[in-house]
Amino acid sequence: MERKFIEIFTGLKRDFGIAYFDKYIIDPETGKKKPTYGWADKPITDQDYLDHLNGKKSIGIQPCNDEGKVLFGAIDIDSKDYKDFSVKKYLDIVREYDLPLIPIKSKSGGLHLYLFLKSYAKAQFVRNFLDTLLFTLKLPTKTEIYPKQTELGQDAEGKLSVGQFINLPYFNKNDRVAINFDGKPFTFEQFIQVVEANQKTVDELEEFSLAHVKTVLQGGPSEFDDGPPCLQIMAKEPLTDGRDRWLYNYMVFAKKKYPDNWDKKVIQAAQDYFKRNEQGINDWDEKKVRDKIRSWKKDSTKGHSCTQEPIVSYCMKSECLKRTFGVASDRKRMFPSLTGLQKINYPEPQYTFNVELPGGKVKNIRAKYIGEVNQQQELRSLIMKSADIFVPTVKTFEFEEIINKLFPPKDVINPPKGTTPDEQLEEYLKEYLNGPQAKSHASFKSGAVLIEDEYAYFKWSSFCNLLKNKEFKENKMIVAQKVKDLFKAEFGQLKRFPKKLNEKESHDPIEVVKIPMDKFSKKHIEPEVINIKSKKDIM
Repeated sequence: MERKFIEIFTGLKRDFGIAYFDKYIIDPETGKKKPTYGWADKPITDQDYLDHLNGKKSIGIQPCNDEGKVLFGAIDIDSKDYKDFSVKKYLDIVREYDLPLIPIKSKSGGLHLYLFLKSYAKAQFVRNFLDTLLFTLKLPTKTEIYPKQTELGQDAEGKLSVGQFINLPYFNKNDRVAINFDGKPFTFEQFIQVVEANQKTVDELEEFSLAHVKTVLQGGPSEFDDGPPCLQIMAKEPLTDGRDRWLYNYMVFAKKKYPDNWDKKVIQAAQDYFKRNEQGINDWDEKKVRDKIRSWKKDSTKGHSCTQEPIVSYCMKSECLKRTFGVASDRKRMFPSLTGLQKINYPEPQYTFNVELPGGKVKNIRAKYIGEVNQQQELRSLIMKSADIFVPTVKTFEFEEIINKLFPPKDVINPPKGTTPDEQLEEYLKEYLNGPQAKSHASFKSGAVLIEDEYAYFKWSSFCNLLKNKEFKENKMIVAQKVKDLFKAEFGQLKRFPKKLNEKESHDPIEVVKIPMDKFSKKHIEPEVINIKSKKDIM
């Protein structure tokens, strides 16, 4: 059973996530305690999976591998207020529509709806498939879908990206468990059997998706078969709410499908799709619609308002992207959708976030400092450099709305061990203090290290030159204070190089830094001596 668990949750192999339950943060939205997370910074092994199942450490997996393929995906259903959170609501929907999803309780108290595949599929295909189910599940379009990235590749600095991981279920085999439609939990053994019975092929998912979309759109006007599904869904019944936004989006659609008489089509649409009162009167008469058309004629580049209500609540983006007159055909350049902000907890925090590319691909991007996220020009430059797409300028209030939706960060990630400035500083100090040793006054004066009575003495300027060569960016004054605070260094000490027996005069004192060697001495390992009786013992 454990072997099967490892197989079904195979993803990125060169790294994996860990949850640190001894280091909590407070979620700004829910006020609940959340563990901090980090990457192990090493390839995953079978033992790591077993440690998870045995409750020794909680691990997470990036579903997307370096080839952009996955064996599983998930919809992450979260809530700001779990008092009113209804698991039954989603269980009933999954059962009603026979969705190929396995409900699993999440660590936060929400629900993960997992999809498992019989063989590898493109990450983009799995994301698009799960995206088509959001409307059926009555979930907002910003709901998190795993894999969060469709490709990993390299970041702007050429480093291999890892993206974001999802915490695995069955921690200690009894936490974050799968549940049946009646709400009863599956044991670990039952869960493995359920997965094996519900794994799907790409062909089976494509067939299901076509049938499901047809069911969802059934009863919608055929006029929209090549247009935005949101308009088709909303027009199933005569419209009473959101008519202004609906008609605006119909206008965008009509300009592309009926370029010669789009204005007449808009007038007719208000008559065909808007509800009349008991007297049979439509308060959106021709004069009111023509007033709208007059303003819309001034701008032929308008695009759909996909992020605004009520349109966003009926969005089926992955289906819309396939359609001739769907959102992909808009001429207006839109600021790309940004999701999944994570804060990497360096002293000067860094951030990662996802950018949705044309066609539904998603790429993870890393910002070295907050200005690359909250300053429009810097953010545009970062995205264009990292994702090779053009990012248009938007008005200030539009940009602020985009960034407001991105914050607060979804998770706080601990940086990989050895990558924080303090850890790097310690490593560089160790390298320097165990480097060239002073053998004479001249070498001491030139920057070699003198070690005496378990203390090291060195010129500060020489160490700063090493930091410069390492491209260590922190201010020298800040570094000096850290060396003093972290490693008990004493600055401004006067030290003479020891006089040799044949030397008559003492050397001139040199101003140096004095630091204890207890943290920096390399441990001496005695070589193992093996007695060899004959040459035959040599392998």
